[in-house]
Amino acid sequence: MNRLKRARQTFAMLVFAAILWPSAFGFAGEPPRIIAGPMFTGTPRGVVVWVQTDSDGHLSLIRPSGPSPILLEGIHPKDSPTHAGQKDRHIFTGLIPTSPGQTQQVELNFTNEAGLRLAEPIQCRLKPPAEPGRAGRYKIAFGSCSHQEKFAEKQPIWSAIADEQPDCFLFIGDNMYLPSDPAAYPKTRDEVFKLYCDTYDRERRLPDMQRLLRSTVSYAIWDDHDYGPNNADRHWTWKDVALEALQTYFPNDYGLPDAPGCYYQFSWGDIDVFMLDDRTHRDPNLDPESASKTMFGEKQLAWLKGGLSASSATFKLVVNGNQMISDTHPHESWGVQFRPERDAFLRWLWDERIQGVIFLAGDRHFAELVRRKDPKGKGDDLWELTSSPLANDTFKQGDKIPNGDRVRSYTTGPNFGLLRFDTTATPPTVELVLKRQDGKTEFKQKIEARDTAPLLIRKP
Repeated sequence: MNRLKRARQTFAMLVFAAILWPSAFGFAGEPPRIIAGPMFTGTPRGVVVWVQTDSDGHLSLIRPSGPSPILLEGIHPKDSPTHAGQKDRHIFTGLIPTSPGQTQQVELNFTNEAGLRLAEPIQCRLKPPAEPGRAGRYKIAFGSCSHQEKFAEKQPIWSAIADEQPDCFLFIGDNMYLPSDPAAYPKTRDEVFKLYCDTYDRERRLPDMQRLLRSTVSYAIWDDHDYGPNNADRHWTWKDVALEALQTYFPNDYGLPDAPGCYYQFSWGDIDVFMLDDRTHRDPNLDPESASKTMFGEKQLAWLKGGLSASSATFKLVVNGNQMISDTHPHESWGVQFRPERDAFLRWLWDERIQGVIFLAGDRHFAELVRRKDPKGKGDDLWELTSSPLANDTFKQGDKIPNGDRVRSYTTGPNFGLLRFDTTATPPTVELVLKRQDGKTEFKQKIEARDTAPLLIRKP
């Protein structure tokens, strides 16, 4: 009887050990998975890689030309007392040494805590930002309004963008959709952070998105729906949580020490890009119109003016969630609810002869190209390309609202914007392109640097 009892105890211990260490017993179970990414982000410190796995473990990045593997660090919101219960994110980040514009192949390997490895390492092609000031031929794609629940798990537009092989992609707001009603948010900071992360997860893990994330460099800002409720402004209770969640899923160096927010600037060759935050410092839309009513706040606007004044780049992109030039509609826009501030900024651009400025916007659920002339005839014509939505319903009446500055529009379905730069040409040029979900071109507009009269408006 004692022998039988000992045998049973031994068997139970072996079963328990096999559960804890399956690989040691020859039946290792399912290999671990990468469930999102890798995604590459350009920062002032270098290129950051972001990866999400299905479990904890050791993640390494191997570069054939590099001296040794790069070990990625797990970021664990669960370790913060304000984020108890966040144990299943399994997000890793790491800084990759790169040379400007030099493409390199990288291989991602992951071993979970049970000693199991990926069934097959993930191969990626990384092309870091071009050296600031260097002329070249570059492609920058952008888009807005991607709802994580629309079209189930099929969002084919991401494959169409990846097919274009852009140098970088700009997520310019409404990159996921939080509840529109403030009353729908939880009551504690930890629960709110969980809501943000859960919502980011559902969009980030979409299968269609992975090829784009793995093949280009990504940058992001928010608009209202990934900042908080519909039309949220500086009074939003959880704006610090919004910034922490954005930093978790789109790591970058955001804002200024004395003026937080998701704004920043980066360069791609001789193109300077200014990514703006239209929520953190925004006065309520319904406040009375005045010269002091602001969308961006005094410090962010001073930062933008200072950057534009100091820039010697051939082209300067000013990127925002809301439209900035288009102003004849009743919806959110810098020129609708904040016209005095917007008009003063445009007047400053023209008077200071800041050249090569192009505006990119989203939000409107249709696409639009507008051109604004200086009423005094002193400055360059200003162009704004709006692209929206990536994955959401379309505002089919958008082009029915009169707009004397409108050059082209598209209201039929999802779309994305593509900018093709050739700063090696004489004169340098940029082509503003609007692409449909199937990858076909809807319209394009070619512009010369320092001579912003249009060369040609055409539809293929």
